Amino acid sequence: MAAETDGPVRSAETDKLWNELSIDPVELHLGKDSGFTLRAYRMSDTLPGAKAEGPEPAEDEEAEAEAPRGKHAEEAEAAPEDEDAPEPDAADFADEEPAADDDEDALDAEPEEVPAFLTRKGKLLVFREAEALVAYVKDNDDHDLAALEEYAELQERLSVDDIACDEDDTYELDLVVANLRGGQDAWEPELLIKAAEVGRDLGYALKNDSIVGSLAPGSPLDDLDEAFRVVVDGGLRGKLAKRRLKRSDSQQAAIAWRGVIAKINDHVEWRG
Repeated sequence: MAAETDGPVRSAETDKLWNELSIDPVELHLGKDSGFTLRAYRMSDTLPGAKAEGPEPAEDEEAEAEAPRGKHAEEAEAAPEDEDAPEPDAADFADEEPAADDDEDALDAEPEEVPAFLTRKGKLLVFREAEALVAYVKDNDDHDLAALEEYAELQERLSVDDIACDEDDTYELDLVVANLRGGQDAWEPELLIKAAEVGRDLGYALKNDSIVGSLAPGSPLDDLDEAFRVVVDGGLRGKLAKRRLKRSDSQQAAIAWRGVIAKINDHVEWRG
């Protein structure tokens, strides 16, 4: 039995669990199948792959690095100082700048909040049954979410009743292409905005540059998403955005989204 959109109502205890752990169950509808997975947002420097600071060099090593060695060192020690030589002036170095490090590690960037999913070896684990998801979480820690410090507590507290997804965490990607092909008058902005949201999250978490690029700022799908957001906000800008949407190529948008969803499907490993 596939996951149902009209799932159980979340209890206060379930809300408390997910709020305290800052993890959420997610319901994905992908074509012929649908199921549940987990998502969390964390700072990028707290997840696996964050750059660790290396040990400070020992004082002896620093001294050795500074001290000259070999024949040239002996000549340097033997050479007398020119007492009449002028002291170097600070202005002589004013135009000198340290060389830029072209190979700067991307991990040196400022930490930012990023999505993490229940992924393992590049695959997104999606469970058709809530019972299967709960059993997997309780018995396994060989996946990417196990790196979260709250994961052990999740294993202890999680129950089947807790797999009740909030409406904001339910994504009907199976409806996106058909909705776009229906033409501008049939478009559902909320459906398409949510699709772009989870598409970006999955592209990042799965390290799929093609998905990320398709929804990156300045891309046609991102421009479409931005227009939908303005429409939802309403007002004069919303009316202008609606006019702009009427000039959009619905068939090209549908083709582009079909490609994104196909790439997401390629990463899904169905369980239970």
